[in-house]
Amino acid sequence: MVERKVDFIVVGQGIAGSWLAHELIKREHQIVVINHETPDTSSFKAAGLYNPITGRKMVKTWLADELFADLEKKYQELERLLGEKFLHQLPIYRPFLNIEEKNDWDIKAHESAFENFTETVLSESMGYPGIKDDLGGIVIKKSGYVNLFSLISSFKSYLISKGIYKNEKFDFNEVTFHGEKVKYKDIEANKILFCEGPSQQNPYWQGLPFKFVRGEIIDMECGLESNHIINRGVFMIPKDDYFTVGSTYDHNNLSFEPQPEGILNLKQRLSKLFSGTYRIREKRAGIRPATFDRKPFIGLSQKKETLGIFNGFGTKGVSLTPYFATQFVDFLEGKEKIEREADVKRVF
Repeated sequence: MVERKVDFIVVGQGIAGSWLAHELIKREHQIVVINHETPDTSSFKAAGLYNPITGRKMVKTWLADELFADLEKKYQELERLLGEKFLHQLPIYRPFLNIEEKNDWDIKAHESAFENFTETVLSESMGYPGIKDDLGGIVIKKSGYVNLFSLISSFKSYLISKGIYKNEKFDFNEVTFHGEKVKYKDIEANKILFCEGPSQQNPYWQGLPFKFVRGEIIDMECGLESNHIINRGVFMIPKDDYFTVGSTYDHNNLSFEPQPEGILNLKQRLSKLFSGTYRIREKRAGIRPATFDRKPFIGLSQKKETLGIFNGFGTKGVSLTPYFATQFVDFLEGKEKIEREADVKRVF
């Protein structure tokens, strides 16, 4: 018996599910969100950093020009809708490793490809006590972090207020297919869209080449005051009276608990950036839903087009999900194709 008809069932309410649900609601689609509430939700553990220039070689992140054109504006719009502050716009200070890197950035910072994302190049220390930056560094703009716990919690309250949120573990045995419709328990929908994060339980997407990765993060008190996120080898994000420091990358031990070797690795890398004393106030670990090629999986199943996926955003969920939520809903409405490198059809 069908008691409720909707356009879409969204499964999962991390950063991916939240943005997809928001985009669908904004366009007046009827939805219901089914979410298994657990403290191990990867978005709750993430630092929420967004950064247009990344990696050891300091290159523009994939699709940086498209992603960052209105990224902060989108989060500000969501803040106004929810009446909650979770976007923190902060420049990133990236100390130089060597003189060659400094010389390269004296030139690159003024190239058209980078000028929208670089604020200044410093030839001497920023002057932060304990920060190892004798050669100076580059200051990156259009960067910052999002308090994901605040965003997801407030968006959940918004969904509850609209009567479209269910806290339950999705039961795949309760899915049945009826022509162009799909039914879950007593809910009939045009499509079910899976946004579960690092889950291997979904029978419809078995075999997708995910490459999950555990990451440790610590919160530390060190007495340092900073107007920048400091990032070299590790990131140091200034909060009210402490810093969030991360992160590690382990593809083998996928524990939701911080591991001693991971924390030791984090401390060792931190020592190359910061020479001051500090006290660790919290340790945590999360499992990121990364993929084999570091690109998300977005689209519909070629076996059953009533099933979709919006997952695999890895470490860049904050910057990728708003852009791709818009693109995916455009695709579902027949208006646009999915970015070739993100289309799940490339592998499934």
